[in-house]
Amino acid sequence: MAAPLPAFVSRRRPDWEALKDLLTRQRAGTLRLEELRTLDVLYRRAASDLAHAQTFYAGTDVHRFLNQLCGQAYGAIYQPPRERWASILAFFRQDFPRTLRANGAFVATSAGLFVLGILLGAVVVLMEPRGAELLVPQNLRDYIARKEMWTDSILSVAPPNAVASGIATNNLTVIIVTFASGILLGLGTVFSLLNNGVHLGSVAALCVHEGMGPKLFDFIAAHGPVELSIIVIAGGAGLMVGQALIDPGELPRSQALVLRGREAVKLVLGCAPFLALIAVVEGFVSPGDFFPSWVKAVLGLVLGGLFWAYLLRAGRSEGASARDQGSEIQAG
Repeated sequence: MAAPLPAFVSRRRPDWEALKDLLTRQRAGTLRLEELRTLDVLYRRAASDLAHAQTFYAGTDVHRFLNQLCGQAYGAIYQPPRERWASILAFFRQDFPRTLRANGAFVATSAGLFVLGILLGAVVVLMEPRGAELLVPQNLRDYIARKEMWTDSILSVAPPNAVASGIATNNLTVIIVTFASGILLGLGTVFSLLNNGVHLGSVAALCVHEGMGPKLFDFIAAHGPVELSIIVIAGGAGLMVGQALIDPGELPRSQALVLRGREAVKLVLGCAPFLALIAVVEGFVSPGDFFPSWVKAVLGLVLGGLFWAYLLRAGRSEGASARDQGSEIQAG
């Protein structure tokens, strides 16, 4: 004989709530590998509860709730393979921005290291201009000494498409090195972020000292916000890899590296198309004086704002609606 409905709900509710929580985390892409087995076990228990409710409590709120919960769990566990383009679209609409937000602490730490490097490079050169001999490459110092921007003649040497291609290749190299060097317990990524920051800060300080600050700003205004953001994100990905090696938690170090590495790779892959697009801006818009400085500045602010608005907001509505689906269970 079946137990009273309130007793059934009270006894089984913890498993249902645990399954709802795992499904929400699975949709958000934060489910750990070892929790997949728990998800499967809880789904099977919920399916058994559904059969029980269908027999003894048909038509009640509990029956309807379990039917919906099991349907969501089945779709999450046994989802059919998606089309290639649909998978790519889903990655950029949900997985990439959600992964970045879930690992915001690493990206923030990366930004802090990069800014620290910029400040170090700038302070050294501003306090002692001769420090530029150690921090700024000779060819750049020669241009600055002649009051010339090394980017002024870039379009006369090669067409914009070739320039954009070369810039994209160089930027991709920086991103890969910043990320991959995280395998050295994160120290390689820390060095890369500080080194790139010191280089940027020292060059900027030397340009300001020589009265060329406006020219440097004119060049970096259009592409700088997005390009520097991507470097910071790649640094965050590298720090994730390093953290998995230093502090794997309760997991074996190899398993922690696989899990964190998978998340880190999502960040790097997600940045790839934006890196290509900003290289086009850097090749076609940033050099020369065809575009006024104010146009470049506005373009840079707009592109940077749109990039971060996408990263901070994309995929949130889907996650909120998924969480709202689990309404309060009422005994019929």
